Formats: sequence, structure tokens, C-alpha cells
Amino acid sequence: IARAIDALLADTELRTLEGGPFGGNQLIIGRSELGDIIDAPLDDKPWSAVGIADASVSQSAYQLAQGRMWLPGIPPDDAPVIPVNTVGEICQVGLHDANIVGRGRQAAFTRSQPSLASTYPMLWGHNAARERNLIVSPDGQGRAIIGKEARAHEIWQTRSHAHHSCDFRFNSQPLSVAFTERQTIGGRAWPSVKFDRREREIAYTLWGNTTPGLLLYWWHSSRQQSGRGRMPITAIRTMPTLDIGSLTPAQLDAAAAIFDDLRDANFLPANEAYRDDRRQELDRRVLTGLLALPDSILPPLDVLRLKWCSEPSVHGGKTTRPPAD
Repeated sequence: IARAIDALLADTELRTLEGGPFGGNQLIIGRSELGDIIDAPLDDKPWSAVGIADASVSQSAYQLAQGRMWLPGIPPDDAPVIPVNTVGEICQVGLHDANIVGRGRQAAFTRSQPSLASTYPMLWGHNAARERNLIVSPDGQGRAIIGKEARAHEIWQTRSHAHHSCDFRFNSQPLSVAFTERQTIGGRAWPSVKFDRREREIAYTLWGNTTPGLLLYWWHSSRQQSGRGRMPITAIRTMPTLDIGSLTPAQLDAAAAIFDDLRDANFLPANEAYRDDRRQELDRRVLTGLLALPDSILPPLDVLRLKWCSEPSVHGGKTTRPPAD
């Protein structure tokens, strides 16, 4: 294998991560295809392109992070441009859970069972069974520790409707962003992402659960365990995402209409997006409705969605992955 790699590097011009969704150079020994080789820059996340079965998925993810919807099968000049920024530039990301609940100096709460009448509702942990819809109910409440009431008030200012998953099991959980009807403190698994308006938090929730939004989460996350992506708060701040701040009032109204129509829809786990009618409806309405991209973007998106769901780091070997043939 090492000799084959050396020969390929010496005799062939390598495709690059930045060069568009055309895949890599095949590494073949005899009749066995061992994988792809691509040239990738050593940027601040040099290992993002490693461990990916289809290099065109990583190439599309790279382009999307730069603001280009360059999907498989789209000519370079026809790739639509969308506004992209980092999460930390467009909103306030909430606190680490140790600075909310516990005995640390910065913490100010104990946590107990949820209540409709709670003063400080919290969205703390994952429960895939209750995360099928865009709207998720708080699963706990905070009780201010005696003597730390002022600090509790400070923490309460981080509350929001939108919450970003920091431990996403692609093969069992549907949502990368959850929305709470009432403003809620984000906890261990769901840090808050706070915008200046509820309408922007709605738009962020929609985008985060589209196929492009899932792709950017996967691309930016740490994928050390198959079927799972982890993203601490520091990484959430640097994750590329749709620039929600650039959306017009008309676009925010469109987002609200989409949200109202799909708020009660049941979504399948992320790795089943290839067969999830609701996810595909969300994709279509956000891309062609909210962002006004041409309908011609949808067939290439179908291809990318299937490719992404076929990645071992996404399905984790579960039988819900796309069929091999």
C-alpha cells in the first residue's frame, strides 16, 4: 500500500479538497479499491477530510463552509452562493454546564425535575425519543443556590429559544438544533444560541436541521466515534453556518411560515435523511423558498444527501444506512 501511495504521488496530479466535488484519486492495487487520496490544506482543522469514504462529500462540505453550494454534478460557474458566517459572529453562545449547575465558583443552580411553572427552565440532556420534532420541551429546571441569586440572574440572561447540540449521534438523533417554546437555559448537551430576535432563532433552527446544516455540523465536529459528532462550546463558536443576520424581514417571515408548517413534523435520525420525506421538504422550502435558490439545486442535493448518509462516520454501521446497491 505504501509503494502504491508513493507511485500515485509521484506520477499523478492529485485532486484537491478545494477543487470541487469530483472525488479523489483512486488508490487501487490489483482489482482492489483501497480508497481515495486528495490533497487537503493544513488549516485549523487539518483532519476534517480524513476518514471519509467519498471524497466528494468532503469537497462539497469545504465549499459550503466558504459559502458556495457546489454540489456533486453542478458545474463550477453554476454553484449558487449563500451568506455564511461563524456561529460566534452572529449570536451569543451559552455557557459550559459547569458554569451553570454544580459547586464551581461560577455555577449558581442546582437542577431538578421540569415544571410548567419553573422560574428557570433548562434543556439539559439528550433523549432521542422526545427530539423527533423541531420543538423540544425543557427537561429540567434550575433552583438558585442561596447566596448566588445575582449570579443566577446573570446566567438567566443567556436563555434562548434555540439550542445547539454538542454531542450529536447522527444515527439515532434527528436534530442538530432544538427549539424551546419558552426561553430556556441551555445545558450540558444543548448549549443556548441566543439571537437578538425570536425570528432569527427560528431561522437558525430551520437551517441547522437541513441537509446542508447537518453537513456543516458533521464537517466541523470531532468524529472520533462512528455515527457520532462532538462539538464543545468553543468549536460551536467557530462552526460555519448560514449568516442569519443577513436575512431580510421577508426572509424571516418565510422562515416563520416554514416553521409553523413543520413544527410538529416527525423527523427521522439524521443518517436517514435520504429517506426522510420531512427532511427533504425542509430542504426544499429553506433552499428554494427562504433562500430563493433555483429548483435545479434539488437533484444535486439529493445526490449529496445520499452520499452523506452512506458515510460510515454518519450511519455507524446501522442497518438504517442506504442499501449498498
